Amino acid sequence: MRRASFRIATGFTGTPLICDALCAAGEPQLAYRMLLEKGCPSWLYPVTMGATTVWERWDSMLSDGTVNPGEMTSFNHYALGAVADWLHRTVAGLAAAGPGWRRLRIAPVPGGDLTWAKAAHETPYGRAEAGWRIEGGTLVVEALIPPNTRAEVQLPDGSDPLEIGSGRHTFRCPYTAPAWPPTAIRHP
Repeated sequence: MRRASFRIATGFTGTPLICDALCAAGEPQLAYRMLLEKGCPSWLYPVTMGATTVWERWDSMLSDGTVNPGEMTSFNHYALGAVADWLHRTVAGLAAAGPGWRRLRIAPVPGGDLTWAKAAHETPYGRAEAGWRIEGGTLVVEALIPPNTRAEVQLPDGSDPLEIGSGRHTFRCPYTAPAWPPTAIRHP
């Protein structure tokens, strides 16, 4: 990954798994570095080219603005290479912890040079939200837990998880941003 200058080089099957694998290995900053890369192939390259949907190919539109003349050039594709699930669960920290969203998990993992994130989901019990922002040396985590549900909240400061019920909740913990950005390995 570092040798590829944080561009995606995992193949179709591994691409949606790489950020989770990096986080599980204790390297969330590398996952964020891949997420925020803008060179092709990357998740943000299509955004820099004006995309509002997921493309079938990383280079469906070439850097000069022309459409790739090759086959398989869809600008609205289901794309297993999307990272929206990781963005919700890890970046914003909102995930189901039980069937039908009756239990939620709020566990944001801030990173990169992001200063806030937020996600929402319409559950069978109502709207669930999770988000965070950095205020100086403090991480502020906010959650909306729908009626008749419960949530486990895990703050990134290593404290014990908290069990909460429905309603709006705000949590604060000390936060020191990790060094940013990770560096690529330069080829001689």
